[in-house]
Amino acid sequence: MPMIWLNIITLFVIGFILLFIEVIIIPGFGFPGILGLIALIAACYTAFTSLSQIFGALVCLISIGLVFALFKILPKTKMWQKIRLSHTEQNNQGYHSGPDDTAELKNKSGTTLTMLRPSGTILIDHKHYDAVSDGEFIEKNKNIIVLNVENNKIVVRELK
Repeated sequence: MPMIWLNIITLFVIGFILLFIEVIIIPGFGFPGILGLIALIAACYTAFTSLSQIFGALVCLISIGLVFALFKILPKTKMWQKIRLSHTEQNNQGYHSGPDDTAELKNKSGTTLTMLRPSGTILIDHKHYDAVSDGEFIEKNKNIIVLNVENNKIVVRELK
């Protein structure tokens, strides 16, 4: 009988550790979360079949209660505040998809840091930017000029 209790408690603890890992370390619902739920279900099943229906119901209620408590208490902790995304973009504030300093790059010249086929990285005024060529393949370390800037899309052409 004591060995059965040890098995139930072990499955119970392992299940919650795996669920905690799933919630805190690995976002989403994947392998550790599924294994955690399987361990909790196995603890309940073992309590129902090996002990009694009363102990099985008690283990299930404790499992469900702790899962709800975990999801109720966890969002209020400092650790959760550090790992969750708290900044939101509002429509009335305007949506910003990136830095606004790219509009001033039109007609400026620079060099390619990588090959543009058609996209790559360029250097203008000691700053790195992602850019696309106007359709032509441009080798690395070539002089370019910015033809157009549309939102964050910088279109360049090789200076010959």
